[in-house]
Amino acid sequence: MVMIAGHRLRDPLAFPSLTRRSAIGDAAVGLVLTVMLVAIASGTGLTAAIVSVMVGVALMIRRSAPSLMMALALGSAVIQVVTYDIAPAACLLYSVLYYTAGHHPSARVRMASLAVGTVGSGVAAWVYPRAPGLGGTDESTLSAYVVTFVGIVVLLIGSWTFGYVRYQRRSVERARVAEQIAQLERRRLLDLYDEQAERSALARDMHDVVAHSLAVVVAQAEGARFVLDTSPDAAKDALGVIADTARQALADVRGVLEELRSAESTADHARTDREQLFARMRAAGMMLQSSEIGDEDAASPLSVRVAFAILTESLTNALKYGDLEQPVNVRQEWTDGCRLTIGNALSDAPLAPGGAGHGIRGMVERAELAGGTLTSAATDGGWLVELVIPARPKGLS
Repeated sequence: MVMIAGHRLRDPLAFPSLTRRSAIGDAAVGLVLTVMLVAIASGTGLTAAIVSVMVGVALMIRRSAPSLMMALALGSAVIQVVTYDIAPAACLLYSVLYYTAGHHPSARVRMASLAVGTVGSGVAAWVYPRAPGLGGTDESTLSAYVVTFVGIVVLLIGSWTFGYVRYQRRSVERARVAEQIAQLERRRLLDLYDEQAERSALARDMHDVVAHSLAVVVAQAEGARFVLDTSPDAAKDALGVIADTARQALADVRGVLEELRSAESTADHARTDREQLFARMRAAGMMLQSSEIGDEDAASPLSVRVAFAILTESLTNALKYGDLEQPVNVRQEWTDGCRLTIGNALSDAPLAPGGAGHGIRGMVERAELAGGTLTSAATDGGWLVELVIPARPKGLS
């Protein structure tokens, strides 16, 4: 991050996953090392002190401004080559800079730094044995050059390789997490499809019950109205049919509603499914902390089903957009209805691009279906989802 005319410009090569806390940590550690390097080089000359400052500043900005880091590292190396004035302590810290370059997400940066490190090792192997400050002379032997070259290669290219291996491992891990997310998305879509199919089937059943019953009731009522004066017995029979039909229809509607509640099939297996969900999330790299108060058996099957669906959606969002290095906190209370809270930290570089908000709207609709409320909003550096379903929500028996 640099300042130009009062505006902050972000280095295009800055690490995408870098957080403000990490940048401050780099700056603090780099500042301490800069002071130490300058103190060590204070008795060896001005050139060594300048090189130490340049390397120290490069350490401070190694992830927030990699472009400037590489420029400072290359510049400090050129100064030492031109002046034959070597700062050994600063040179040792090139290993940290090359580790950072090897771990960089850009292949162009990694390959360029590897090439510079290889060429620079050869140049340094020629200069270091001749540096007066290191006791070198112009008559240094070939073996001294070879030993120096091998040592510099181990220092620079070894550090670069270590960073590159770590980058590869992290890439594999991110790919695995992305596959986990894709699997969760597929399962969520299949669940939504099954749920919609169940709703359609129940709607058809409800339509059949209500339409048939009302048709019979209307027909009998019309007939009773016309024969009420001329044939009271026929009107009485019609009213009896209306009453019987209405009672049967009421029983059928109750049966359909009971089927709706019992068909929320995850209610009977919610605890097992929830543990499986937690296991999948932990396997995807999420640090999950869960606590539960009360007994979910006291809640209605519909509340249990809705809570599980919202928990699944929230954890999926936390996996996609959250900081996996921070724990996700899940708290469930069943003492007075259902209260579910899921909190997670947000990542500067989410594993998936931002969605259209359909998931949150779907969670709100589910909560309203169970007679509850849902809030989902950003907090200080994170995201909090809270579901509240009263023990006896209005409109539900």
